Amino acid sequence: MNNDVYSQKPWLKHYDKHVAPTLAYETKSFAEKFSEIVKTYPDKTALIYMGANITFKQLDDLSNRLANYLISIGIKPDDVVGLHLPNIPAHYIGVVAVQKAGAVSTGLSPLLTPSEMEHQLNDSKTKVVITLDILFEKIAEVSNSTPFTNVIVTEIADFLPGVKRVLGKLLKKIPTAPISSLKGKEVVKFLDAINSSPENPVLVKRNWDDMIFMMYTGGTTGPAKGAMLTQKSYMSNRHQVLTWLDLQPEDIALSAFPLFHIAGLALGGFTMTQGITQICVPNPRDAHFLINALKTYKPTF
Repeated sequence: MNNDVYSQKPWLKHYDKHVAPTLAYETKSFAEKFSEIVKTYPDKTALIYMGANITFKQLDDLSNRLANYLISIGIKPDDVVGLHLPNIPAHYIGVVAVQKAGAVSTGLSPLLTPSEMEHQLNDSKTKVVITLDILFEKIAEVSNSTPFTNVIVTEIADFLPGVKRVLGKLLKKIPTAPISSLKGKEVVKFLDAINSSPENPVLVKRNWDDMIFMMYTGGTTGPAKGAMLTQKSYMSNRHQVLTWLDLQPEDIALSAFPLFHIAGLALGGFTMTQGITQICVPNPRDAHFLINALKTYKPTF
């Protein structure tokens, strides 16, 4: 009999009481799990965004439209879509839509230098970039030296309540920036792409070992490297984390960790596919915004 410390598993006594020593894993994909949650909580708020509430059914419809648009412009399974966005509705819609289309998403940090952006776009062979108007110039700067063919541009004001959207722009309280054409690329506004596409359900079947995310390392020891996350690795980790957190349907998450970072993508995606309401935090450095969100919505996670 093996009596070494490892075989005795002393760490198990430190597990929370509700956490089993071993887990049984599902084999549902990200998109399948999200669709399941939509059927369970169609009218529940999925995203709270500066006064606007987006339900799981609305998020489902919007992501179906975007998935249909991506497919219409040639996105196929395993193609890469870059998400160059803060935590705003378009980012969440993009994550789900890419999964429904059977493609792969890669998070593009707004803090990347031109050379870092160029490296990631080329290394990942990104075909479509979804960006923000005030970040558009960062994409334009590397347009001629990178392989993407399409750019979809959203705005901070997209998905805000009508009055807030109009007044915010009129009073210049919502930052905006002009967008321009790019040689050899197709540039379209996010809402135009959404509104021109059907909301027919999309669910491209993928295998358990297929890659769904390509998230890049920080580049501390050299050029950033793409870490390939499969359905199996991501969804298994989701089950582990959610088992430990023991989140309940009434929980509310304050999503300040950027989705373009692996930890933000993990926690944001895990909670989204669990039916948990999330408060979108576009700028986690805005202390006033955070304090107001804490007071108003009283998040539990």
